[in-house]
Amino acid sequence: MLKVVLDTNQLVSSLLSTRGLQRQLIDAWRQRAFLLLLVPGQIDELAEILSRPKIKKRYRIDPRDREAFLQLFRLDTVLLPHMTAPGVCRDPDDDYLLGCAAAGRADYLVTGDEDLLSIGRYRDVTILSARDFLAIIAR
Repeated sequence: MLKVVLDTNQLVSSLLSTRGLQRQLIDAWRQRAFLLLLVPGQIDELAEILSRPKIKKRYRIDPRDREAFLQLFRLDTVLLPHMTAPGVCRDPDDDYLLGCAAAGRADYLVTGDEDLLSIGRYRDVTILSARDFLAIIAR
């Protein structure tokens, strides 16, 4: 089974949009098209973003839906060890995603972040957009 890390921006977008590519990613994961790997702290980061007043006001996410979404990630994902890949990404804040994905032997890192997309591949991890990944699993 494919092992995939989704960048936090993909996870947030999947909850905020009911029809976007990111929602298709979550639907594919829930249909067991791939195993979702998360990096340490990613669920906490997701919870913090979804709790921001600006997000709560604009998207009016029911607190029960938010908690159910977070609980799904807690129960049905694989948590990777914390690793870094110092100096790989032009944005050093993203190096941990690369290190964790490589340590967890992920096949793909799916992101919308140009700093990561510009790398293309790190060790055995292919870095691509949601659209490109969805095309792969559709085959």
